[in-house]
Amino acid sequence: MKIILTGPTPVVYRVGKAFVPAIYHAERKAEYLRFKHFSRKAKATSEDALAYAARVIWYRQRREAEKRRRLEAISHPRFGRAA
Repeated sequence: MKIILTGPTPVVYRVGKAFVPAIYHAERKAEYLRFKHFSRKAKATSEDALAYAARVIWYRQRREAEKRRRLEAISHPRFGRAA
């Protein structure tokens, strides 16, 4: 069975005794763009690091949706500028 990942996925890797949260982007073609590491946010447990990466993904998706809603509201003809 092959697992297909869509969208960003939270992952964790270990450095010494610490766990570093990261985000894996499967859809990106270049290898160096697939991982976003948060090395300054190293945690003591893997669960904490995974939770941090999941929060980052959630927050980014929320901000993206908010930005999209704001642009739709501004571009709506009812609220457009009078020319």
